[in-house]
Amino acid sequence: MQKLPVGIQTFSEIREEGYVYVDKTKYILELTEYARVNFLARPRCFGKSLLVSTLKELFEGNKKLFEGLYIYDKWGWEEEYPVIHIDLAGGIYNNLNDLENKLKDIINRIARDFQVNIYSESLDEKFTDLISEISKKTDKKVVVLVDEYDKPIISNLQNKNLEEIQSELGSFYEVLKTNDHYIKFIFLTGVSQFAHVSVFSKLNSLDDLTLIDKFNSICGYTQEELEDNFQPFIQKLADEFNMTYLETLERIKVYYNGYSWNGKERVYNPYSTLLSFKHGKFSKSWFKTGTPRVLANYPMNRYNIKAVVEPSEISDDELENLTINDIKDEVLLFQTGYLTVDKIETNDDGDLYHLKIPNYEVKTALFKNLVNQHSKLPISDVLSYADNLLKYTIDGDCAKIKETLGDYLSPIPSDLRGDNERYYHVLVFMLLYTAKIHVHSEVHSYKGNADLIIEEEDYVIIIEFKQSNKSSINYMINEALEQIETQEYGRQYKNKNIIKGAIVFKDSEIGCKLIKE
Repeated sequence: MQKLPVGIQTFSEIREEGYVYVDKTKYILELTEYARVNFLARPRCFGKSLLVSTLKELFEGNKKLFEGLYIYDKWGWEEEYPVIHIDLAGGIYNNLNDLENKLKDIINRIARDFQVNIYSESLDEKFTDLISEISKKTDKKVVVLVDEYDKPIISNLQNKNLEEIQSELGSFYEVLKTNDHYIKFIFLTGVSQFAHVSVFSKLNSLDDLTLIDKFNSICGYTQEELEDNFQPFIQKLADEFNMTYLETLERIKVYYNGYSWNGKERVYNPYSTLLSFKHGKFSKSWFKTGTPRVLANYPMNRYNIKAVVEPSEISDDELENLTINDIKDEVLLFQTGYLTVDKIETNDDGDLYHLKIPNYEVKTALFKNLVNQHSKLPISDVLSYADNLLKYTIDGDCAKIKETLGDYLSPIPSDLRGDNERYYHVLVFMLLYTAKIHVHSEVHSYKGNADLIIEEEDYVIIIEFKQSNKSSINYMINEALEQIETQEYGRQYKNKNIIKGAIVFKDSEIGCKLIKE
């Protein structure tokens, strides 16, 4: 069997060392012909760096590397171009000085490689010198490839220095516009298109390929690509688990497939799929490898729980015109790979994107890791708390419910605790969901939305949460139960045994009341 390119993002190494390469050059040829200035957003660990590396080798004319691939007899190999490759995926960007030093180091290294002199001192002028001097020396227009253009922004979404980093990065990318006459082709990758970064607001000819139909599968593996390129590894996995080949294919699909940017074709996460083949198991390591720290540290009380676990709807305007300071939960989760496009609905006002969690790996990673992170409990304890909470609710034992919730919530540091009911709503929901209990969040009725509804055999449990530092426990309990009654949350469950419950929070005190019908 060929070697698996786990963690290898260099096209030349994959081709020269005999690793499996899934041929994406048909898409790459279309990309080079589509527009001169292009941008593609995909989550981390999705093959963007390999795509950039492939483009670099293509424009530099390294024909031998492409032998046997789709593009081999379709590319004009007589033309070679100097390539400026800027990779921002690595590095620490805690402040403006870190960013400037990183970019200057990259410029100086590229200048040495091309043996050109850079005399300017300011960052944008250094970049200008680099582009113009390379073009003049080679008598060719240059190709500029920028990988993870937005990493310094993503790393500072919650920091006070975000604005100055954004401004500096915008000025740096604006150089591409002012030096247009020296440039043949520009391609940038990242997680998100932030509209207020100058590279997008001032490069008015830039084409965003992120949601374009024909480029949906430019990263990730299609079903056909998976079966054509990894048959021996699929069979090995089947043998390992004593399953048939078709059964194994279906399980791989459940775990790693489901990503889409056009609502039609679905692709596999390449990194997770390769790890599964390498380790011979259905691993769930995506959270650790694919989640930017900004999302892992995202304040729990800000999560719109419906955006996380149930299909969401986002307009094309909300997806395509992002701002740094006002990112909707759904959009951030989409950009970072926790949500993907399920379908697109077109109407007179534009496109409406229906989003959902792509697969089992992401769903499991999201809940297990976030519950664990914020409760500071091992997953075995989390599952035990969930089972006990369900049992005590059916038994009508409020004392045990309060004790269980107190144990579950007590390890969370005070600075991570939210000050509204949604914070507790999120944590309790994820506790139950992680334990595979049949729970729904924010369930619509014709009069309102119930916080939580649990379906367990013949029981339907309707829970309303309240939180206040001013109102009394009894007042909030009565308010919650009255809301369940007046909003008629249980109306659609007439043939079930209904339990109506109020769980309320005041400072460190928990209140509870259950009513069985």
